[in-house]
Amino acid sequence: MKNSRKKINKNLVLLLLGRGVSDMGASIQMIVMPLYIIDMGGSAATVGIYSFLFLATVLVYPLAGVLGDRFNRKTIMVATDFASAGVVLLLFACSYFRRINLTILLMAQILIATLNGLFDPATKGIVPQIVEQSQLTKVNSGISALRTISVLLGSAIGSMLYAGVGVTVLFFLNGISFLLSASSEMLISYHNVKSNESGDNSGLLSDLTDGIRFILDNKIIGKLCVYFLITFALV
Repeated sequence: MKNSRKKINKNLVLLLLGRGVSDMGASIQMIVMPLYIIDMGGSAATVGIYSFLFLATVLVYPLAGVLGDRFNRKTIMVATDFASAGVVLLLFACSYFRRINLTILLMAQILIATLNGLFDPATKGIVPQIVEQSQLTKVNSGISALRTISVLLGSAIGSMLYAGVGVTVLFFLNGISFLLSASSEMLISYHNVKSNESGDNSGLLSDLTDGIRFILDNKIIGKLCVYFLITFALV
């Protein structure tokens, strides 16, 4: 019994590794891009627009939750990390060949924010299926702490890399980090459990509509949504 309790949960380790690297990569992207936009000659308003586009993460959450209930969460995690790697490596290519501009950066921000919004709920939903119920609260607390550490490290590392090696190398390293994250997640042994085995499109749309209707009907949640939208627009 003692040996089984001390046995390392390989799936959890792989999940934490993938999530930590992915969160760090997203944090590096968020801290460096405003600096780069300013250096490109962009204004404070442009930086504000760039930051506001991160709202795509929040807007895609309802859809992400429904997708996570109906499709393989591991597949969603791996696919979004590979897609994020593709976007960032495309930025690397544009920067290397001096074809990068503000329009490309803003489009990339929308894509990365959307992919992050799909990635986050999938990782949260997979946790109860790879750890024991008794450890769930402890693991979730650890994941929250890891995310905070990853964001702080990403901000510090991103700033240092940008000042030291420039944005082109940073794009390349960040793209590789997303590839490593996806590779780690591919090794997770996971049996997907669907809330609805049929998985038809009508049911998917119905679940999404029910979620939106619930938000609209709940005055407190509605006011909070409006508050955060205004905050994103002004900060």
